[in-house]
Amino acid sequence: MRIGLAIYNFNPKKGGAERYAYDLSINLLKKGHEVVVFCSRGVVLPGVTLVRLNTVPFPRWLRTLSFALNHKKYVKKYVNAFSLDVMLGFGNILEPDVYQSHGGVQRIWMEREIASYDNPKERKLKAFLLKHSINQKIQEMIAKYPFRTGKYRRIVAISDMVKEHMTHHYNLKEDSIDTVYNGVDIERFRPAEVKPPGNLRILFSAGNFRLKGLFPLLLAAGELAKETKAFHLNVMGRGRRKRYSSLIEALNLKDYVTFLGEKASPETVYRDSHILVHPTFYDACSLTTMEAMASALPVITTRWNGASALISPDEGYVLEDPYDVSGLSSAIKALFDEERRDYMGKNARLKLKTYTIERNADEMEKIFFEVCNGR
Repeated sequence: MRIGLAIYNFNPKKGGAERYAYDLSINLLKKGHEVVVFCSRGVVLPGVTLVRLNTVPFPRWLRTLSFALNHKKYVKKYVNAFSLDVMLGFGNILEPDVYQSHGGVQRIWMEREIASYDNPKERKLKAFLLKHSINQKIQEMIAKYPFRTGKYRRIVAISDMVKEHMTHHYNLKEDSIDTVYNGVDIERFRPAEVKPPGNLRILFSAGNFRLKGLFPLLLAAGELAKETKAFHLNVMGRGRRKRYSSLIEALNLKDYVTFLGEKASPETVYRDSHILVHPTFYDACSLTTMEAMASALPVITTRWNGASALISPDEGYVLEDPYDVSGLSSAIKALFDEERRDYMGKNARLKLKTYTIERNADEMEKIFFEVCNGR
């Protein structure tokens, strides 16, 4: 098949959807397919044809809109040149054959984004700005367009949580949506041969510290520090650390928290940790969660993480509310028990062995074939 993918920035270092598009392209190439990527920016991947679309870089809403419109115009103009069998869009184009949103439902993301602001005044201001944002309205319009017009053939949700949100928000039938969970490179993300000795090493990893719940985690760490000194919190990622410096000082956590920054080899950080704590306000399906599980780490997260469906009481803890500091603290306390950590970590690894990148590519390939055969 000749498969088209549409992503604004074809760069695995940019974000979750971008990384997914890159990894999927590699696996589709391995299967013998041709891959054409429509992007505005992108890195070269041998074997992939990059088609660069002209977009207006600023303001952001015009960039979003121009990408969607130019994609539609370009594909129609050069339809014979590309001879695509199927087009995969990520909620960013108007007429995808296969619709797969990695950010979930725009409106629900917005509500959870607002909820993640701990300061009431800041939350109120953010709510006003988001609800009146032209960019948000444009993104929602583009995301809804295929459903409003019927310009799609298949819908793929990346978690059961996203599937549920889509059925309610877009008034779709459950059986009209396929669920294909993300996949993980289980060779790269593998357990440490020997677990690090000493105090409990807690890992928090995110690009957006606020949305992924660093604030409630620090509050929970503050509660822990009143009872024990036998832990350390490592924060990995490119988030805004300055936002939390005064809180860390107020909670007397300076000696308990280290900001690692972004790491080129995050798998080594997973192997050097005992548990992952990810009290997120919203994740369509957190790759961080799945990578940690593949690395044999017990995970503490929330029901607002699509990947939480993979976590039973044998693999970790799922909280109802990210602001449940008491519940978060209790879950961390339970994992001071080394035997419990080992048991949960082994089960987590066993669970993720079936959620590989290759399995994900197999399932997407099957959907692409079915779309082609239905034409």
